[in-house]
Amino acid sequence: MNHEEMAALEASIDEMTSIAKDFGLDFYPMRYEVCPSDVIYTFGAYGMPTRFHHWSFGKTKLQANEKIRRSKRMKRRTFSGE
Repeated sequence: MNHEEMAALEASIDEMTSIAKDFGLDFYPMRYEVCPSDVIYTFGAYGMPTRFHHWSFGKTKLQANEKIRRSKRMKRRTFSGE
C-alpha cells in the first residue's frame, strides 16, 4: 500500500468514526490492520479464529439459512414434478 492509499484509508477511518459518534454510538477505540489477500482468503477457507465467538453465531445462521433454502427448493422440485 502506497502513501496516498494509506492516507485515504486513514481519512476514511476518521470519517466513519465521526459518523458513528454523530449517531451517538459509544465504542472502544478500534485497531485496524492492513493484511495481504492470502490472509483474508485463509479466513474464508478455514473460518475465523476461535477467539471470534461472535462470528461462529453468524456462520451457524448462514448454514441454517442455506439448509432451509435447499429444502424449499427440493420441495418445489418434488411437488412440481421436476
